[in-house]
Amino acid sequence: MKQDGPLLDCHLFVCTNTRDVGESCGKKDSAMLRDNLKEWAAKAHPEWRGRVRVNASGCLGHCKRGIAAVMYPQGHWFTELKKDDDAVLREAIESTMNSVTKLSMEPVPEKTTNEN
Repeated sequence: MKQDGPLLDCHLFVCTNTRDVGESCGKKDSAMLRDNLKEWAAKAHPEWRGRVRVNASGCLGHCKRGIAAVMYPQGHWFTELKKDDDAVLREAIESTMNSVTKLSMEPVPEKTTNEN
């Protein structure tokens, strides 16, 4: 299988599904939450372009528990979110990106030879 683009360090999906009947994340203004996060990532961290994405998703199956989101490749799930809980998700993204940056900035140990 061929990979057509770079792997993302952090891909957040926020459920924006709206049902005509019953509960759904879209009825809880989840699109506003996603829009705020997307704008924040682009403006506050332009260095993340191509490494972080915030997307809308279809139903994630947790509508009764508030707005749902999932972060990949970490596999972290967030439920019971409200439209103004972007700080929680920003913190999770920043934590992930700080870990990725730290790991990628660690110097590679030099090979040593044993000359006996």
